[in-house]
Amino acid sequence: MQETRSATQPKFLYHRMTKLTNNPLILPLKNDSDDTILQDLDDIPRICRAIQNDWRNANDNAMFCLNRLTAVNLRRCLKERLEGYVSGRISRSRNKVDILLTGCEVSLWLAEQFASDLQKAFPNLHVHATSSNKLLGLFGQEDISIPSIGFPYTDHTLKFDDAIMIIVSHSGGTFAPLACSSLFQSFTKNIFVVTSEWDTQIGKQLRSMYTDENESKLVLNSHIFSTAVGTRTAEPCSISVVATHQLLTNIFQYICIVILNNEKYRQLSGAIVTERDLQVLERCNRDNIDALEEIVGTDDRGTKFESHEEKELRKAGDFWSEHILENAKAYIMSFLYIFGTVIAGYPLVTGLATVLGLEAGSNFSFLTRLFDATIYFFLPQINVILLRIIQGRPLRHRMVGRTVVIADIPWVKNAAEAFLSKIFACSYSIAGLNVHSANPTDHLVHRMTHRVVRGTLIVCGRPDGRLSALTAAENAVSLSINQASSIQSIGSTCETITIGHNRVKLPLSARAIFLKRHRPLFLCEYLLGQKDGEGEMNSSQCGLSSSTHSSHHRFGSRGRSQETLLDETIPRLDNHLRVEKTKKPKRRSSAALLGQYKRMEKETINKLQFDQHFLDQSKKISMRNVIDGAIYEKKWLTEARRLFEFLDKNNDGILSMVEFVEGLQCLKCDRT
Repeated sequence: MQETRSATQPKFLYHRMTKLTNNPLILPLKNDSDDTILQDLDDIPRICRAIQNDWRNANDNAMFCLNRLTAVNLRRCLKERLEGYVSGRISRSRNKVDILLTGCEVSLWLAEQFASDLQKAFPNLHVHATSSNKLLGLFGQEDISIPSIGFPYTDHTLKFDDAIMIIVSHSGGTFAPLACSSLFQSFTKNIFVVTSEWDTQIGKQLRSMYTDENESKLVLNSHIFSTAVGTRTAEPCSISVVATHQLLTNIFQYICIVILNNEKYRQLSGAIVTERDLQVLERCNRDNIDALEEIVGTDDRGTKFESHEEKELRKAGDFWSEHILENAKAYIMSFLYIFGTVIAGYPLVTGLATVLGLEAGSNFSFLTRLFDATIYFFLPQINVILLRIIQGRPLRHRMVGRTVVIADIPWVKNAAEAFLSKIFACSYSIAGLNVHSANPTDHLVHRMTHRVVRGTLIVCGRPDGRLSALTAAENAVSLSINQASSIQSIGSTCETITIGHNRVKLPLSARAIFLKRHRPLFLCEYLLGQKDGEGEMNSSQCGLSSSTHSSHHRFGSRGRSQETLLDETIPRLDNHLRVEKTKKPKRRSSAALLGQYKRMEKETINKLQFDQHFLDQSKKISMRNVIDGAIYEKKWLTEARRLFEFLDKNNDGILSMVEFVEGLQCLKCDRT
């Protein structure tokens, strides 16, 4: 709603409206642009940097600071839930949901990935993600519920009493999430929303739970996380997806920190994630901004610069655009040829024969007309072939509308499919595009390979198989793509582009785009490089030390905040271990990497059995000693944490002098 001085609104409607003018909690619209999609893409590094700075308390923007306040309330709700389990106030049940995430379309796909990661990190917690439409169907209307056929959701299989609910909605006004924000207040008061601005329709619903409180307490009870992206006029979702994913990453880290800081919560949740994992995640999270800048060709200040990755991506996009536009261009060429030859009265062959002296009534004139008729009949195909020869594109692709298949992990391929299909939503039929998506590690082969024809376009994201944890995944992706690309007809097949970090091109793919590595080397890469013995780099580049990592910017050195233990990527194996030089690993395919890592694992196990595996060339530091030391250090830290929690009687995280003295006396009594 935009207010005017002369406008008056009924009181029963005014409280439901969102004020658009003179509202400090709503960002102004972006300036008009000829390409709003490009504008959104260019803003991605800036927005992600601002969200990260907010969580490190490095922003001056008041809207962002509210995220930290909301995080405090999320911590309070999470600790109340966990304390209820510890004290026995809340009984454990397999159908009792602890954290519920909901949304629609792109927001739901992001929420599902968040729920998947959180469930894997804490197996004993019940984290669930489901569509807001399903929730409305089950609980929205009395006695008229809509069954979720194909899904195990009923009002008996899921219990949401006092659960922590996180609604993901970029607009903050989508019908189903908005209705859930009101409906589920009867189940729980622990409802949060991840949205684009502070003042949205869902935000109003959540603030309505505290209408009887004063204004200052209403702010302190903030349940709204904001990406501060604001309203975007472009229909395809780009910056909203990336910003929401960035904010959910920070929320995931914060939840992990809350649980890992308490030993009782660790054991209750069955925590798999460790402090070291969070340090690695935070380091990669920060370095990811540099990768985003390289991809979009714009830095976090909005300044354009030349980027090799952006050029390669645009080059591949331009090449594929010629595939899609060839029918439209051939149509225009046919139009010009037909109109020109008919109006002039001289088709191509007949005109050439006339110039060469062939008379119109001769016995061979019918042959020239036959050739001209043949040209008219096959003119579209002839023009397509001419375009392909001139542009250097494959000649044996089918001359029909193109189909693009996006192959990646679920939330990425779904979001990319929605983005691309919305771009072509208003295109003419002659320049249209069919878009599909599939998971290359799951159903790509079963759903798509029987549809592969000459000219099918496949773009696939490859996991970084240089990391031992992802080597098998990249190998599975490579096998799926190779199988799809091996289906041939008259010597031609689909055209595949792969995007990833492992700089080895698949033999059957048409093009491979390689992204730079902006993170330090992991331990598996370091050990593989030591084994290969190719190239050298300083130990600071492989992350063995905790020295400040400063990425050189295209326009000067870009300063970073003070580095902490969160920036260490590889554990410090020993205080006396100093690696002078490391070796750069060879380029290997995913299959070769998988075999090499398996061989290294087998060799390490054999050496450990005889205590012959050393981490340095002088053979003074054995792997067994390092492992024993790490175990001893971990046990000491665990016992120290338990002692602190025993002494901290009021559980405020601060040990007073009285608590310390009384605790020592209790310990002394126990010992006597």
